[in-house]
Amino acid sequence: MNRLILALIVTLAPTLALAAPTAQANKTMCVFDPSGAHGDIFKFAKSYQAAALEWGVRFDLKAQTNETVAKSDFLAKQCDAVLLTSLRARSFVKSTGTIEAIGAVPDYASLKKLVRALASPKAVKLVTQGAYETIGVLPGGAVYLLLRDRKANTMAKLSGKRIATLIHDNPSRVMVDVVGASMVPAEVGTFAGIFNNGRADACYAPATAIKPLELLKGMSHGGGIVRFPLAQLTFQIITRTADMPAGFGIKSRSWVASQFNEGVKMAKKAEAAIPAKYWVSIEPAAKPAYEEKFRQVRVRLRKKGEYDGRVLRLMKRIRCRADKTRAECADNLE
Repeated sequence: MNRLILALIVTLAPTLALAAPTAQANKTMCVFDPSGAHGDIFKFAKSYQAAALEWGVRFDLKAQTNETVAKSDFLAKQCDAVLLTSLRARSFVKSTGTIEAIGAVPDYASLKKLVRALASPKAVKLVTQGAYETIGVLPGGAVYLLLRDRKANTMAKLSGKRIATLIHDNPSRVMVDVVGASMVPAEVGTFAGIFNNGRADACYAPATAIKPLELLKGMSHGGGIVRFPLAQLTFQIITRTADMPAGFGIKSRSWVASQFNEGVKMAKKAEAAIPAKYWVSIEPAAKPAYEEKFRQVRVRLRKKGEYDGRVLRLMKRIRCRADKTRAECADNLE
């Protein structure tokens, strides 16, 4: 009898093991959301939290309204993962931080292709750097130039103007220099006030920031928003590869990529809510000159080590597949 029971145990052991619940690893994720636990980014994090249970991780979410603090807590290992803007995430994984390269992703369709490409299991080397790994990229909206005077809607007219520029955003500092403008140093928490009270003639932001930061105030007397994306803001989840179960990053990137349309909905809703009178269009004939100027800046920043050349090439392929007539498609500058 004992032999029969033993035989049954041996036979059923594999089946029982498969039926057993997956062991959950308890981890902490710091989530930067300017609106705290009531914001849209934190709401996304809660959906991610539920999905991660299927991959063997139970995240305790920690909402933070100060991005610098969120990053510092992650560095101090008070968080096992952190959700940041691409601007801050670049210091951990330069390749995915390159997504926001100036003028590199002209529209949401191109961004979607890029995010899906980076979520592929074949792209693991593109989303890791040393101990760190980007395990998710969510769209945050196109970044636009906001003007107190809508007449300053060309690069030539920006010469000599004051632009509120984030002090830790080196690419934007280079762009300000290229157009001959002057930089007004700012932080995420101060640039809106600087623009609204007239200490700067221009600033840059995604549409999702305009209502919360009351940026229409700075444009209320003849200002406007140039309808030409300077870059694409993304939110990225960063972790240390060794701290997560094997294969976690691949599953995470795939799931976050599947949520792309939901992320874009937020950006498009914010753009649609802006009164039409504030949008400033540029002449179609002028776009190639802008694109060439942006490309020169990207190449300059790649040489300085700010951008990852592999991702720049990937983004160029996406642009050229969408429009083979682009002048850049005939050379190998990027």
